[in-house]
Amino acid sequence: MTCWADELLDRVSGHAREQARAEARTMVTMLDFHDARRAEYESGGSSAGRDLELSSIAHELAVELQMSVNVVQNRLHEAREVRRRTPSAWQAFLDGDIDAYRVQIISRALNSLRRSASDLAVDVKVVGYATTHTAVELRAWLKRLVVRLEPDRHQEQTRQRIDERRVCISHGDDGVSELWALLPTTRAAAIESALGADATTRPANDERTIDQFVADVLCGRLLTSVDGEADPQAQIAVTIPVTSLAGLSDEPGTSLDGRFCLSAETVRELAARAGTVFHRVITDPYGRVLDVTRLGRFASGELEFAVEVRDGVCQFPTCTRSASRCDKDHRTPWPHGPTNGGNLWSLCRRHHRLKTAGIFTAELDENGAPIWHLPSGVRVAVKEPTSPSADVLGWPGEIRQ
Repeated sequence: MTCWADELLDRVSGHAREQARAEARTMVTMLDFHDARRAEYESGGSSAGRDLELSSIAHELAVELQMSVNVVQNRLHEAREVRRRTPSAWQAFLDGDIDAYRVQIISRALNSLRRSASDLAVDVKVVGYATTHTAVELRAWLKRLVVRLEPDRHQEQTRQRIDERRVCISHGDDGVSELWALLPTTRAAAIESALGADATTRPANDERTIDQFVADVLCGRLLTSVDGEADPQAQIAVTIPVTSLAGLSDEPGTSLDGRFCLSAETVRELAARAGTVFHRVITDPYGRVLDVTRLGRFASGELEFAVEVRDGVCQFPTCTRSASRCDKDHRTPWPHGPTNGGNLWSLCRRHHRLKTAGIFTAELDENGAPIWHLPSGVRVAVKEPTSPSADVLGWPGEIRQ
């Protein structure tokens, strides 16, 4: 190998080590902040809202790092577990020999172990393997090691995981989504075998690829009832310009929580099918959609829907929980504040409780946009617009009834 290639590879390796050390420094500082803030709260004596106060620490870090709260909580947990249970691996992280991703993989393996002797066995071997193999190889190796170390625990976890079986749909970009299922391995293998058998039935003149053919077969199996009749179409809630629906323009439709978009052509095709129901948001030239006010504490279904259209997601910075699954919180508490669109916003249950407890507070600035106050004194504005619908509805979006 030429000298310049050796030099460049050495530089690549050096940068990777420095990046790993930087990740370690960031993680150590996150742990220090969490410990210091926890000590500060606990020094105030017993408190009915102590659990909320402690949970707010991760939220402060999430805002500063522009990460979701779950990511911050997971990273703190992973770091603590590796530091406590596998000190050699933690030291390798501090030295830059392994990166944060490998620390995450090691932590997840430790979650499956319950005996200190097993932790020791992992710590003795894992650094040597992690520094000489890829992350994918490390994950597979740890999976095998965990089963060998505690086979009884593996059987117990298998039973627990089977109880958690479920199906999830994740809407992606460009009009496609992912269908994901957590199933017993025996069932998953049987489905894989059945789809593989279906793939062999593809006609020779079929222009679809094998993957496309199998995907279509799966849809056909799921969307056809036992008697062979197609099931009714699902309801779809999207905002779309009326000009697109009429075929005068091609602006896409957007789901209310912003999780997916549909092309104008797709929306028009769906609109022509029997059984498809759309919730359409029609705006006037000034972008005003609804004028809603309601007496009493609880919002009507129409008002809740309008607030969900406007907000899209929870209005705490970094939170992406769909507004349709959030509480409708009064910015100014009822009865001092009215139950109308100007005083209601979407907060997930966790952030609603933190606000109600006074750990996080919020106020409106001179433009009517909310500003959050964190315990550290940091003031954070809600990003605008939070929802694709806000492009049409405007913020804060006056809504009365």
